[in-house]
Amino acid sequence: MAHTAALETALSAVELRLTALGEALRERDSAGIDLHATELHRALATAVDQFARAARSDSLPMALRHRLASAGGEVAAQRESLARATA
Repeated sequence: MAHTAALETALSAVELRLTALGEALRERDSAGIDLHATELHRALATAVDQFARAARSDSLPMALRHRLASAGGEVAAQRESLARATA
């Protein structure tokens, strides 16, 4: 159960950073974009590492798998928005 709590915490951090980056993009706040993109990268690296370890031990709850997939889609959308904003 502690393992699931760690996964939940890591995934929540990614979701929080995605929201912050989205707000910075909407506001066209370049300093905020840089800050939140860096924070998102760190949070995502941590989450991917924790999820990979959990997957090796087959203890990855389906609900968290779906949330991770959704977050991955949001990351892709943010990359696209960021590319448009900086073009």
